[in-house]
Amino acid sequence: MKNILPIIIITILVFAIPFQCISQDSLKTNDFIPRKNVIRYNLTPNIMGFSSVIFGYERVVKSHQSFSINAGYLSIGKSNNKENEDYKLTSTKSSSGFSIAADYRFYLKKENKNPAPSGIYLAPYLLHYNLNLSTGIKSLFDNSPNAEVIVDSKININNIGLELGYQFNIKNRFTIDLILVGPSFGGYRVNMEVAGGVQPPDDDLDETLEALRDLLFAKYPWLESLIDEGQVDVKGKKTHWGLGFRYVFQIGYRF
Repeated sequence: MKNILPIIIITILVFAIPFQCISQDSLKTNDFIPRKNVIRYNLTPNIMGFSSVIFGYERVVKSHQSFSINAGYLSIGKSNNKENEDYKLTSTKSSSGFSIAADYRFYLKKENKNPAPSGIYLAPYLLHYNLNLSTGIKSLFDNSPNAEVIVDSKININNIGLELGYQFNIKNRFTIDLILVGPSFGGYRVNMEVAGGVQPPDDDLDETLEALRDLLFAKYPWLESLIDEGQVDVKGKKTHWGLGFRYVFQIGYRF
């Protein structure tokens, strides 16, 4: 969690402040034109190092309320340049996955001069991630060139939470949607199994899989913000419940 906070703060400062000025200028000229639909693209996973193509749709249902849904391809990136003092990632064999998210937004009437979809909002949300990864990991203390262990990992995440965000409208057509705070409660299921390469000794199996988990968290702080660092059950699937977080940066088009 601590690794992702600087990224979020920088995003807010870089994007929120300039567009806040644009939004205020728009309010002064009273040129806001209501439109009920927004299509958008979620840039957040790309910023965090994931491979993704996630689109969203928002529909205004009342003057200060809307619902939205996001869905698309999402996978852990394929670069392999991460190691700690004991292990290193050697290669990524395959990576795939998807995500689905939905929320119902209440734009704060007393805080926003314009109707939805403009201004500050609160929203309950649901979130699901499905990630599949086959990767190699190697102990730095094993000098054998064929010591790579291939591990198949499956991660399923389900969260329910409450988000605070702000949607900026530019030229009555374009939007920038920032979800600044999104605490959630949910569960994630992790299944890691050795699928090839060199089978580590039984005494080292738990350590190898937990090292892989830690290296993935170190490479992808966004992943760590979604699932707390629970213990990996090397004998099969393991479900954990705890707190997660959601931070989103999206660009859109109103019509």
